[in-house]
Order: sequence, then structure tokens, then C-alpha cells
Amino acid sequence: MAKVSGAHQIAFALREHGQDMEAELGAELDVLAQLAARTMRRLAAKWRTTLANSIAVSAPDPMTREIRPGVDYAEAVEDGIKPGKKGLPRFFDPASKSIVDWLESKAFTGQERVRKGTGAFTAREQVLRDRYEGLAWHVRHFGVKAQPFVEPTAKEMETVMPRRLDLAVRRVLARRPDDGGGALA
Repeated sequence: MAKVSGAHQIAFALREHGQDMEAELGAELDVLAQLAARTMRRLAAKWRTTLANSIAVSAPDPMTREIRPGVDYAEAVEDGIKPGKKGLPRFFDPASKSIVDWLESKAFTGQERVRKGTGAFTAREQVLRDRYEGLAWHVRHFGVKAQPFVEPTAKEMETVMPRRLDLAVRRVLARRPDDGGGALA
């Protein structure tokens, strides 16, 4: 077969290589998702290492990759919180768990965990709650400056993704140039 030059012939070649194309694009999406996650971790606020460490990649279906942080306060870090707004949830609210975990990791570094039901546990819990309430007061009165890490990642990957996906398609079609790969050269 001669070199293909029409769009309908290229579409036919793409259908011909369907399974190869899907496998190659899936592998390329995995690489791109890991690149995006690495960039997002690099741009995330470092004083909250739980935020950077919580960024994970998942694949809900073969042609979709989701990259998202696993902590509740990620949106507040990305967008910031204006002074006078609602602030943080209450201490015992399940929505505050990731913030409490972060605060506990910073407040009690190097200290052993204590057993529940002991006086030491109650005292430690009171200190943690007081610190949390102080943090909540500060957020309500002064807000939180935005430290975007998702939007800059999207902007950075915006130029990389189409080129890499185009190269993946070209790699599949180049395996058999007589079926349409020559048209994309």
C-alpha cells in the first residue's frame, strides 16, 4: 500500500491499531500522571508535608487518570481563606481530621504516643485542642494566604501533555507504516 494522505485513511489506520493504541496511550497517561503528581508535590507548600505526601494518582477507568491531594485542607491552601470567613471546622468534626493530624505531627514531634484513657492522653488531647483552637482563631482573624499548586501544575503540563500523547499515537502508527503511519511523518 502506498503512503496514506487522507484523513479518512488515517482514521481507518487508527481503528486498525485500536488495541495497540489503547495500550500505548494508557502507558503514556500513566507517565504523564506521575509527572503531574511530581510537579504538584514540588509546588505544594512544604511546611505542610502531609499535603505534598498525600498527592496520589488513581485510574478510575483505562483512559482517565486523577491526580489529587488526599487531605481536606488542600482547597484552602490552593485558594486561601479571607479574614473574617468561616475558618476551620470544630475540633471534633471529622472534617478537621487531616488538620488535627498535621498539627499533632508538628506539636508532638519526637514524643511517644500515649495510651487512650490515661491522664497523659487527656492532657495531650487538651494541649492539641488548645493549639487547634488557636490556629482556628488565627485563620478566622487573619485568613490564609493562597499558595496555589494545582493551577501552576496544570499550566506547566498544558504544553507537555498534547505533545507526548501525539508522540504516543505516532509510535503506534509507525510500527506499520504501510497502514497509515507514513501519513503522519
